[in-house]
Formats: sequence, C-alpha cells, structure tokens
Amino acid sequence: MRLHKLLIVSLIAFAAFQSQAAFAQELTKPQIGKIVALPADEPLQAATCTASWSGYLEINGRIELTEAEIGKFVASSLRDGYVLTIYPESKNGVFVDMTCPATPKPTNQKP
Repeated sequence: MRLHKLLIVSLIAFAAFQSQAAFAQELTKPQIGKIVALPADEPLQAATCTASWSGYLEINGRIELTEAEIGKFVASSLRDGYVLTIYPESKNGVFVDMTCPATPKPTNQKP
C-alpha cells in the first residue's frame, strides 16, 4: 500500500513538473512584434530618384515576368535610391510601391 501511494505521489509530481516545463517554454518563446525603423547608415551613393511611383510591373505590356527580370528591376531601383515595397503576385502582376526619400516633404507653411 505504501509503495502504491509513493507511486501515485511520484506520478503527480512528474505530471506537475512536465506541465510547469511546458508552461515555462511557452513563456520564454520569443515573439516578434512589428518593428518600424529606418537604417542608421547612410546609403553608399546619393539617391538619384526624383519622384515616388506605384503600380504593376510590366515589360513591353507583359506582366508575367521572370525572377531575373524582377531582380534586375529591384537592383536598379535600389541603386536609384528608391525604397521598395513589393507585393505578392496577383492576377494583375506584381504591385510595387517605390518611395523616393530624396524628394522634399511637403510642408504646411504658406509661401
């Protein structure tokens, strides 16, 4: 009888230990929140862009582009100083928002 009680107490202690270990794992698992930041380093070369643009990528009216064509577009746009937001491909193609940080920000001051 005493061995039976000891076995039951041991099983309860083991179950409690396992549930605490699982609970501790859930608490220490890292979570990634939304991070909004700008890079601290200046670009290697000055931006040459003059305006911001957005729209679907196309080459000669063709919207089904290869990875190489999209990569070439991205590389040249980054070289020009654009900050790109590229959306997943849809039936209309790949949508891109090109922000030119070199353009002056509008002010609310009267001339």
